[in-house]
Amino acid sequence: MKKVKFGDVRRALRGKGFVIALGLSVAAVGVSTYIAYNQAVSRIGGLPDSAADFGYVFDAPVNIPQTGVPIDETPPEVIIETAPINEPVPEAGIAEETNNPVRSRAPMVLPAEGEIIQPFSNHELVRSNTLGVWKTHDGIDIRAPLGTPVLSMTNGTVSEVYADPLWGICVVIDHGDGILGCYFGLDKNVMVSVGQEVSSGDVIGAVGNTAEIEIAESPHLHFGVKKNGEWTDPLSLF
Repeated sequence: MKKVKFGDVRRALRGKGFVIALGLSVAAVGVSTYIAYNQAVSRIGGLPDSAADFGYVFDAPVNIPQTGVPIDETPPEVIIETAPINEPVPEAGIAEETNNPVRSRAPMVLPAEGEIIQPFSNHELVRSNTLGVWKTHDGIDIRAPLGTPVLSMTNGTVSEVYADPLWGICVVIDHGDGILGCYFGLDKNVMVSVGQEVSSGDVIGAVGNTAEIEIAESPHLHFGVKKNGEWTDPLSLF
């Protein structure tokens, strides 16, 4: 075997061969490092792509302006659910008719045409020309010639027809809603009977001179109204 002398080695290092050998050594080191890196990554399952891979979750920003993308500012639709109603609430007019079945559906008319010669006294005492005493006048006196038709002031049912010693021939009509119409001093020829249904303006009789308690007055109809059992001003209903 040929011996390599030290001088020959130095000459080789000075030549191109040394440079080539050095480059090969560096490349080998790089390849080894790359292979070791890939093997390590494969063992740990790869590097994380984001913070989410480490279990971190961040709230997404709201309404961050972006170029060319308008922000939707439309308010969300609000839906209110209500429980079903079994029965509709009646309108005011319908409810009023239900509570006042007679007065709301039929016109009100004065039972006779003429001058009111004695008004309702509203529980105050007034002088009676016939009796010469002071007493209450619980109705209105409508002056009218004898035989003038007397009308039902509104719809109703005849509840009484009778002859009174003081008030003469009397007809009482239940007009509903707690209202009684009292038609006193009528002629004897009454045109209605108890239980009969009458309508507003129906003729029930005629003006007479049978009311002895007011016989000193000129012929007239004494018309009274009771509401829930109390005398009230008949004109307040018109």
